[in-house]
Amino acid sequence: MAITTDGHSQVPSRTRHHRRVKNELTETPHPVWARSMVDSLRPDWTSVLESKIFTETVSGPFPEDAWRRIVLDFFCVVEAFPKYMGVYLAKTTFGQIPGDHLARDWLIGNIRTEALHAQWYADWAAALGIGFEELVSHRPCPEVGALYDYLWSVCYRGSLAEAFGAVNYAIEGTTGEWTRLILPAFRERYGEDDASALRWLVEHAEYDDAHPREAFELIKLTVRDEAEQAKVESAVRRSLELFRRAFDASYENRAITVNIP
Repeated sequence: MAITTDGHSQVPSRTRHHRRVKNELTETPHPVWARSMVDSLRPDWTSVLESKIFTETVSGPFPEDAWRRIVLDFFCVVEAFPKYMGVYLAKTTFGQIPGDHLARDWLIGNIRTEALHAQWYADWAAALGIGFEELVSHRPCPEVGALYDYLWSVCYRGSLAEAFGAVNYAIEGTTGEWTRLILPAFRERYGEDDASALRWLVEHAEYDDAHPREAFELIKLTVRDEAEQAKVESAVRRSLELFRRAFDASYENRAITVNIP
């Protein structure tokens, strides 16, 4: 808390407070269990990045119909992201458990950030010819629905560390990497000047990569014992498995007609 020139305390602004919180989550050396977890999960992580939709987008030709289907199917997960985080925000205790005071402040700040992402995603959908009503009323394929439901489940039933792992580390972490893979193809498709069409992709590819790193620090701060370490690894692996299956299934549904207004 800052002190003014007249000696009174001054509560920092939300922006400065959030910046301080993020500074406290600078990457630290991983303990043995965390290094082991990262190594164990590498095949599952890589599997997401090797989904057919990403390899085809990179190699060409540009799979427009597949992206229309995928953007439609995954809107439910994007729209729910700040809601997921709100569920495990409620698990924090403002300091009764080590690490959860910092976790609370990080979640509050990032929920505000995530609030804009659904609208940016809708702009991306519009550039692909998907109308707003179609986007928000679409029923996803069962595999995307399974991912959506699992994330709700782990947020409600899992620990704070499990939720950080399954949602912020697994989903945001791989999304930062696959958006970097495909962004050049989308820039070529839309041109650099179509900012609204690219904003969601650019934010995740170029500016949002700190979130999964910070989430991993929060896992390390909030995990309680060896049993919970194993549960975190299991939650991350399941999230990655379902993410890959969801992309594959949505890609296979690419031939299903998408209504273009």
